[in-house]
Amino acid sequence: MRGLEKKIVLVTGSARGIGFAVAEELLKAGACVALHGRSRERTEASALALGGGDRIQVLAADLTTAERGGELVGEVVEHFGRIDGLVNNAGGGEARPFRGLDLESWRRTQAVHVEAALSASQAAYGAMRGQRSGAIVNVASISAHGPGKWMGADYAASKAALVSLTKSLAFEAARFGIRCNAVSPGFVDTDMTSALSAERRAALAIPLGRLATPREIAEVIVFLLSDAAAYVTGQVLHVDGGLWMAG
Repeated sequence: MRGLEKKIVLVTGSARGIGFAVAEELLKAGACVALHGRSRERTEASALALGGGDRIQVLAADLTTAERGGELVGEVVEHFGRIDGLVNNAGGGEARPFRGLDLESWRRTQAVHVEAALSASQAAYGAMRGQRSGAIVNVASISAHGPGKWMGADYAASKAALVSLTKSLAFEAARFGIRCNAVSPGFVDTDMTSALSAERRAALAIPLGRLATPREIAEVIVFLLSDAAAYVTGQVLHVDGGLWMAG
């Protein structure tokens, strides 16, 4: 992807899964990556596996303390001197029925998916305004666009809020040359979906007939960070094998 060489990008939740694949693709494109995970030990192991040398900064933080999102951005700016891209990817969840929701778990989900992303985005926006350039990509979900029939109402609501946040920031930040977009993956072949049986996977009726690989999601995210998407902002791209189209 053009325009990413020597750019500084923070990818939250990048010690594994989609975030790790994003970091890998960014390094291939010549960018410097701030790799983040909850466990420093695990994140350092991931950094070693990527082999990016001094182009990787390792960060550890539990984003259920939402303010840590903005603090991570500050650490990136202190280390590299600037920030050019932010990918709000950190998250997780448990499939639970509406009747089983409680406020504590609801707030924890919102803290990671929405509040930490807000905190990080505000800090990145502040740094990028002075540069009059930058790109932010939020990792939403197909669950953001309908009922929480796969991951529960707390997860769906948090991802819907992230989509709304994306559009609001895109509208405000455009005049400073800053773009903000989101991707909405469907089912991705990661440890979060490893428990799905072959029968359950078939029952999803994904039009393309399979789960996505993390790299397939990552490549769309990296496209949105790159100069190839220089005129794209406020958009939400479904990367779901046609699942949303199929209802």
